[in-house]
Amino acid sequence: MAKPTHKQGVLALDIGTSSVRALVYDLRGRMQPATLSDVPYKVRTTEPGEVSSDPKELVKLVAQSVDGALHAARKHKVDILAAGVSCYWHSLMGVDRSGRPTTELITWADTRSTAETRLLRVRFDERAYHARTGCFFHASYWPSKLRWLRATRPAAVRRTARWISLGEYLYQQLFGESPVSYSMASGTGLFDVNRCQWDEEALQLAGIEATHLSRLSEWDQPLNSLRPAFARRWSDLREIPWYLPLGDGGLANIGAGAGSPRWICATIGTSGAMRVVFERERVTVPWGTFVYRLDRRRFVLGGALSEGGNVVRWFTDGLGLQHKKALKQAAAAMPPDSHGLTILPFWAGERSPNWRGDARAVIAGLSLGTQPAQMLRAAMEAITYQLVTVASAIQRVVVNRPDCVIATGGQLIHSPAWTQMLADALNQRVMTSPEPEASSRGAALLVLHALGKLPRLWSTTPAPGRIFKPRAQLHTTYERARRRQQDLYELLFPPLGQAEHAAPSAAVGSRSRTKDLRSPAARH
Repeated sequence: MAKPTHKQGVLALDIGTSSVRALVYDLRGRMQPATLSDVPYKVRTTEPGEVSSDPKELVKLVAQSVDGALHAARKHKVDILAAGVSCYWHSLMGVDRSGRPTTELITWADTRSTAETRLLRVRFDERAYHARTGCFFHASYWPSKLRWLRATRPAAVRRTARWISLGEYLYQQLFGESPVSYSMASGTGLFDVNRCQWDEEALQLAGIEATHLSRLSEWDQPLNSLRPAFARRWSDLREIPWYLPLGDGGLANIGAGAGSPRWICATIGTSGAMRVVFERERVTVPWGTFVYRLDRRRFVLGGALSEGGNVVRWFTDGLGLQHKKALKQAAAAMPPDSHGLTILPFWAGERSPNWRGDARAVIAGLSLGTQPAQMLRAAMEAITYQLVTVASAIQRVVVNRPDCVIATGGQLIHSPAWTQMLADALNQRVMTSPEPEASSRGAALLVLHALGKLPRLWSTTPAPGRIFKPRAQLHTTYERARRRQQDLYELLFPPLGQAEHAAPSAAVGSRSRTKDLRSPAARH
């Protein structure tokens, strides 16, 4: 019998804050590089603190990326069995009864609601809120955003029938309905992570009711039957199952092979994060970390930093420094903590561990002899110390020491010096992940598992990569510097619960300079 000429695979979408991607994975979870369709875009940063997009334009870009991946799949004779979606957490927009946007799409990086965050922190019990939702009083989450919208956009709020995330809006356009997965709901700050339902007290803080939100659903309850316009556009995708969008952070762990507490996943890309995925009936939420859901059985626990590669770009592009490669090489070659500097690396405000939206970067110890490479090296170390603090908080829940930390994100993958720094500061073995697209691969692996193609997904191990072993003497050096950083922080910022100093003056922007996605937004 002749062998079939067509292969099979699954489509994965990865929707981030600087690009949307579509690509195909085969039935073993291997990326098909020829199918990668990457469409970069720019967020809107016109107002102080604004980081937003036009949701209708974003859907067009997603469709454009699917066009590219599907064209390549057809060319290589790959039949698509199903689709999965990775989407960044915390986005918020309003829609009216007809599903039309009433606001712009507000991203996690938008800090315009920081004043509302301060009021929440002063008036309400943040620790009780955090214990239920796994989230904080912070501009990233929905309570602050919704209170800000009510204060600044009353007409738009009155027209809004439902508050949704980008993933829900995408599915509404594709299918005419948009349930929300437990994963995406857990990133709103309105969701009880242990009970897997909307949290009544959080809804009261936000000033809305559960009827203003989407129906909760497990991610593996797919939608079928694309709306006519998309069914005509993608005839071979019209009846396949499309699984619900999931949070990109949790999927990055799955895509890197870190699907159990044996491995912690550390990411430094544009920003930074450290996460662990584990299965448990319920969890006591440790202060300083976020706790979200991957699904109804599994938690995603960790911390997020607003800084990473964006700080490196600030030193190069922002300061206009020439010879970028030489600058990075000089910083990498420098002995640990040899610069005489202590940095609080909050160029875009602090998230983990204290979630202080008003915090801004501090460089202490400058002298006339300080060189740019020393400042860059000190900033890299300072970001690493924040991840060490997150790792300590994770260990309060995941008692056993992990086998290894899996390093992902361009800054770690392409900087052996930074990865070694992380191993030394953590005093833990670190292994780089060879997976180039961890979040989309995580979405693909879960889809394959749901289809019965990868029944042993949860017992798999990370693919081998380069291993960095900790050096005890340098760990002592870094630990001393980390304590110095903490002393400076406590000196300059009051404890949580006290009124914060001032609203931030600017927000983190996009690294993309290709597609301009500057939304006209809702100016009502």
